[in-house]
Amino acid sequence: MIQRFIITTLLTGIPFGLFMGLFFTLQYGFSPGLWLGITCGLLFGLAMSIFVEVQRRRMASHDSVFEGEKILLQGPVNHVMDGEARGGWLTLTPIRLAFRSHGINVQNNPVDIQLSEIESARPMATAGIIPNGLEIAQKDGRYERFVVWGRRKWITHITETLDTQHYRSARFSP
Repeated sequence: MIQRFIITTLLTGIPFGLFMGLFFTLQYGFSPGLWLGITCGLLFGLAMSIFVEVQRRRMASHDSVFEGEKILLQGPVNHVMDGEARGGWLTLTPIRLAFRSHGINVQNNPVDIQLSEIESARPMATAGIIPNGLEIAQKDGRYERFVVWGRRKWITHITETLDTQHYRSARFSP
């Protein structure tokens, strides 16, 4: 948790601090701009990390069950839908991959993808450059895209669950 907190602080605070440092440098000169940028970046990064951890605790299912199904993996995500990055919670169960919005989005409808409908899970770059995206390709040609923390972990879990499901269905089908 501490490592995640520090990384979130840095990943949000550094870009914000650089932008604000440039802004304040143009307004007040180099030295004040540098210190104001560092201060703003640090405060913004800490605020974002605290917010993320509060949301994580609020949305997590602490009893290892999601709507009657065992939880294999869960975590905060943004689901990219029609130009909106909808914040919420992604849950992997032995049956499905489910997204639930935290309710502060324009589009709050849930997404449920049955594992039997998933063709593959692969990494993608958000905005073409940030390596934190997860793309779920479905057998019917549709794609769902998520911005996740630890996308390799998500891909591994989804792939292993799909492999287990495929083995079971191949072994027990007539």
